[in-house]
Amino acid sequence: MFVRILRDSLFRQKRRKAVVLFSVALGTAAAAALGDMALDVGDKMSRELKAFGANLVVVPRESARPIRIGGEDVSSLRLPSYLPAGEILKVKDNFWKNNILAFAPVLDLRGKARNRAFPVLGTWFERPIDLETGAGEKPLTGIRSLNPYWSVRGGWPADRTPGERSADPAEALLGAWLAETLRMGPGDLLEVETPAGKASFRVAGILTTGGEEAEALLAPLEAVWRLAPGRDAVSRILVSALTTPETAVYERLGKNPKDLPPAEFEKWSCTPFVSSIAYEIEKALPGSEAKVIRRVADSEGKVLQRISGLLLLIAILAAFGAALTVTSALTTSVLERRSEFGLLKAMGAGNSGVVGLLLAEAAILGIAGGLVGAGAGALMARWLSVSVFGAAVSIRPLSVPLAVAAALVITFAGCILPARRIMRLHPFELLRGL
Repeated sequence: MFVRILRDSLFRQKRRKAVVLFSVALGTAAAAALGDMALDVGDKMSRELKAFGANLVVVPRESARPIRIGGEDVSSLRLPSYLPAGEILKVKDNFWKNNILAFAPVLDLRGKARNRAFPVLGTWFERPIDLETGAGEKPLTGIRSLNPYWSVRGGWPADRTPGERSADPAEALLGAWLAETLRMGPGDLLEVETPAGKASFRVAGILTTGGEEAEALLAPLEAVWRLAPGRDAVSRILVSALTTPETAVYERLGKNPKDLPPAEFEKWSCTPFVSSIAYEIEKALPGSEAKVIRRVADSEGKVLQRISGLLLLIAILAAFGAALTVTSALTTSVLERRSEFGLLKAMGAGNSGVVGLLLAEAAILGIAGGLVGAGAGALMARWLSVSVFGAAVSIRPLSVPLAVAAALVITFAGCILPARRIMRLHPFELLRGL
């Protein structure tokens, strides 16, 4: 009997049912789209934020420790320390190799040309690396991958690989401020002198960064080694890693992972926090210390948290709006069907039976709206992701049952006021005029 009454009820008041179905589907589609994007937005936003530059810098452990004499910091007076060039690839060849997006070694020297002293930075511009991953093509890494926002007038220098020799001068980038000071442009030849030697560089382009590189000369690492014979080493390694924002607890405890309990340490070490990636790099590269560039890491974390909060807020508002529409439609339906509900109560159905009929109708509409909303939400998520990030999100199978569950929550939330109104109906008042 209940099933027959439910079947007949579903095919009456079709306009009201369509309003409920459309409202649930629309609210579910918005929530599902934002949910799919939220599951994928972390990695995509983090990759977009890599334009900020490196978020880790690997330095020799000796140079990372401060030296104090009489309460004064005299670290700047010590001799510079270096990392061996043969261990550069260990920065990526570790547990988090898939999260290391790009890295570039840097050798810091002081050079002089035309009576002007300036920094000389030896680095990789864009170089293929081979880690025996079996992926086919060798990935490219270097300072160009680390800083996609850098602007170069002219062209990028041709990177020299180890062992490559050429009679022609090596190409280099000249910082915008230094180029203006020396009155040089692309194609000019610059002779640089250091205490250890001399070398000529062909200016390939003028670099504009808005940072300290505007006052420096950037040249291939092997070419700068010629200005420092016997120093096949680097001063630091800049690393850009795909990370997850650290919680306050792990940010505090992660500074000394050895103090964590075993269970917490395992959870921390298997989560791509910037501190746990730094810890693995230090293990892979003995004698080094991976320091977090907090300005970049904190900016990434704040942006990701705000984006996640915004998506959550919009999803809640969409669900709340859908629930209000469902409430309005069902309340109107209850008012129009007062006589029917009064007759059911008079025949002994009681409040539980009548409310159960309303909830059964709502559940069927909620499941149907959830399935429609899940499909529409997947299409909406892919369209938004392509529009914002240039790549489609990955739709997970789990999103369909989650969308249906969200639709049922929206529908049942919209049933609260109509159900209370049904419970207040008295059969003798409704049937008196029949």
